[in-house]
Amino acid sequence: MSIEDFPWRIDAKLVDEVHSLLSSNKLTLYENWVIFRFGCELGNVEDVDLVFRRKYPDALLVRMKDGEIDQALNIEFEENSSHFRDHKHDPTKCDLIVCASHDWKERFPSEACPLPVYVVSGTTSHGKLFPKEG
Repeated sequence: MSIEDFPWRIDAKLVDEVHSLLSSNKLTLYENWVIFRFGCELGNVEDVDLVFRRKYPDALLVRMKDGEIDQALNIEFEENSSHFRDHKHDPTKCDLIVCASHDWKERFPSEACPLPVYVVSGTTSHGKLFPKEG
């Protein structure tokens, strides 16, 4: 099946909703959007896969070599990096926060972010990696 085979439809209400979301930048305010954008950015990377869990952390980012799992990272997806702390996640069980906004310094100015943070891009380009602080 190709994307052309999807059940596309013309719907003025849906078009208006999309325009509203795009103009208010609300698309970046959801963890699912972060997951989608991260997946899009990984789309052109060979030998990398994303495996989701039903528990914390959200996923494993897996690097393959010669068809075998070579390396892996525990990833937690968040809307904002500060939500990692808000949700009381254990940084010893995670390797990377992937989010839409790295607001840790603004929310917790006297506390270093305990993990590296990858901020996904809102465009077709790649996001930005911020190293672990401290």
